[in-house]
Amino acid sequence: MKRIITLIIAITAVATAFCREIKGIVVGENGTLLDYVNVVLYRDSIYVTGTVTDTVGAFSLNTDIQGKLTAKISFVGYETYTAAIPNSGNLGTIKLVPTTVTLREVVVSVTRPSTTMKGNALVTDIEGSSLAIAGTANDVLARVPMVVDNGGTLEVFGKGTPEIYINGRKVNDRQELAQLNSQDMKNVSVITNPGAAYAANVKSVILIRTKPPKGEGFSGTIRIDNGFQHYFRTGNSIDVKYRTRGLELFANYGWWYGDNCDNRSNEMTTTTSTGTYNQSFQTIGRQSYNDMTGKIGFSYMFNDRHSIGAYYQNSWNRHHITGTIPSEVWQNGILLDRYNSDVNNRSSALPRHYVNLYYNGQAGKLSIDFNADYLWYKSRELSLSDELSEMGEERTVNTLSINHNRMFAEKLVVSHPLWRGRIQAGEEYTCTRTTSIFTANIPEVPDADNRVDESNVAAFVEIAQQLGRFNIGVGLRYEHVKFDYYERGQLREGQSKTYDNLFPSLNVAIKIGQVRMGLNYSGKTVRPGYGQLDGAFSYINRLTYETGNPYLKPTKMQTLEYMAQWRQFFAQLSYTCFKDGVYHTTEPYGPDGEATIIRTANLDRRHYFQAFVGGQFKVGIWQPRVNMGMMKQWLTLSVNGKPMKMNTPGFLFQWQNAVHLPFDIWLNVDAQLMTTQWDNNMKLSNTPWYVNAKIYKGFINNTFSVTLEAKDLFNSSQNDAIMYNDAVHIVQKNFSPGRSVMLTLQYRFNTTHDRYRGTGAGNSEKSRF
Repeated sequence: MKRIITLIIAITAVATAFCREIKGIVVGENGTLLDYVNVVLYRDSIYVTGTVTDTVGAFSLNTDIQGKLTAKISFVGYETYTAAIPNSGNLGTIKLVPTTVTLREVVVSVTRPSTTMKGNALVTDIEGSSLAIAGTANDVLARVPMVVDNGGTLEVFGKGTPEIYINGRKVNDRQELAQLNSQDMKNVSVITNPGAAYAANVKSVILIRTKPPKGEGFSGTIRIDNGFQHYFRTGNSIDVKYRTRGLELFANYGWWYGDNCDNRSNEMTTTTSTGTYNQSFQTIGRQSYNDMTGKIGFSYMFNDRHSIGAYYQNSWNRHHITGTIPSEVWQNGILLDRYNSDVNNRSSALPRHYVNLYYNGQAGKLSIDFNADYLWYKSRELSLSDELSEMGEERTVNTLSINHNRMFAEKLVVSHPLWRGRIQAGEEYTCTRTTSIFTANIPEVPDADNRVDESNVAAFVEIAQQLGRFNIGVGLRYEHVKFDYYERGQLREGQSKTYDNLFPSLNVAIKIGQVRMGLNYSGKTVRPGYGQLDGAFSYINRLTYETGNPYLKPTKMQTLEYMAQWRQFFAQLSYTCFKDGVYHTTEPYGPDGEATIIRTANLDRRHYFQAFVGGQFKVGIWQPRVNMGMMKQWLTLSVNGKPMKMNTPGFLFQWQNAVHLPFDIWLNVDAQLMTTQWDNNMKLSNTPWYVNAKIYKGFINNTFSVTLEAKDLFNSSQNDAIMYNDAVHIVQKNFSPGRSVMLTLQYRFNTTHDRYRGTGAGNSEKSRF
């Protein structure tokens, strides 16, 4: 390991000598800094070298070619800019002019395509678009291409839940997105095949960039959301900061309170040696939530090259579930029992301590980014169930689950210009401990006291080069993971493991005329979450139990992806091979096998393909966006002793509309449809769809705004599912209401934006808790 880190440091210390530096900054029509703009140098029409602008619109080229040179600067949606290189090599600030395209009798002004392919990312501009008044970051992401709102959970199409970063800092609590205002956002990048700079278990990434900081003194935002989703709910947040010269002090507070309604039915068929058991039960409940989070911190910029900062965040969550579960059990067509369970469940996660500190700076051309993180929290769940039986025994079931988690991590990343591009390298160390204690008052569910200690030492290097028309990136990541599993304080050698893995990545991008194309490959490993590894039993009802599996293997993935963009259209094709994927399986449980236990297990192999296409248009006051996606897996499992193919493809359709009405009022109407699809051995059996509508009006230059939003207007977004296994068959239907109405009031004063540059460490590990 020391040799690898030494080699990386040695590589990044290499300094290449050039005789001449060509540099400049590229901006758009409103002075907006443009990143990933193509900059190419020519001598007498012969290509010399090229690069792209960075995240603040700057570029720098080094060449030993003497004589008269010409720079050609181009970006989709703008006129190409050509200029002779002055003797100083400094082109200063270059302002690109937007193009205008005439379509028959309709004039469409193109300031910049809303979504652009940049390297291996799809970048959507927020600033200056209708998305700037969408509300919060949650509202923006739900309307970004490749992102799907799945029942309130944001997912990247075909890639599951993504890691989300704000200005390079990992979002660890999704409530942070509810506190980030859309008007503060510059753009959003969606990466569906991340490279070596990200942990091996990261399947997709969303990068949010905010506007550059400006202004002095006090500033702040106050936001109030009130509405109904069957029950009343409210969300309130306040964000204040004070800035003077290089110092910035900031604090924010958020509070969310309300109730959710849950109404689901389950039909379960279990085949055993004594016959067939049919169990039906319905869950009718109400969940109350009371969540708070607060953060305080500072950042200090010594100058444009050095910055430090730190913050402390604390949050707590209290949830209370009450409800009833009426159930029936049949054996070979004969009623065995009919009973009802009254459920009272209380859970809390408090306090949750999180600390981040960082240094961000430059030494010559060497960029340095260092972060250290500490996370600690404790959760507790107490469940009471009074079971009233018509034909059998009545009883009260009590269970208690206590989880304690802590993590320390540090991460160092350095980068330096190299030949016709850059080299980036880094190391990351993460140390975690998670403890789970479970007790129950019934013999069917054993008590448990488990602990997992895990350390991860990683090193990576990425090299990006501009070779003619090609942008080429090569990366390699090494991870050494030590996983120790304890039961009642005793180390279990069989479940404890050590891993040493190398993860390569490659991406190639090219622009031919107005078409941008890219081909990406990555090899990754996803280690199971701590909940999936937990061997403790959870009690659902007297015939249904759930547990994890400490013997789970990590999932290995090989992904090949192609992306393309032409004007306002884009497309993506992706193929992934999963080895030892984690899924949920069921099997008979109990003396006669009449009960069912749900556990995690590894699949041998699964093949997966997805395709996604989309485009955005603008005709007068109407700005529609249309997206379509397809996903398909190849998987065969045994069901009732016979092989069953689970290969039916699923399709996604999105139609999003923004209309700019008179008096500067914005109307949004969005629709989404998802057809039947397979996910491992789970079949989403219906076609959930929804229609959302929102109207926005700003006052006093958008200092004060009012938003009225209705989600799932037709109450049609419920997901039904069928789980197929060899001996157990489960059908779940969802009747929970999805329709909601929310009124949002927002006031902003002396608006400024964070200078905080901390990016966090151990980010992938945090998502496993």
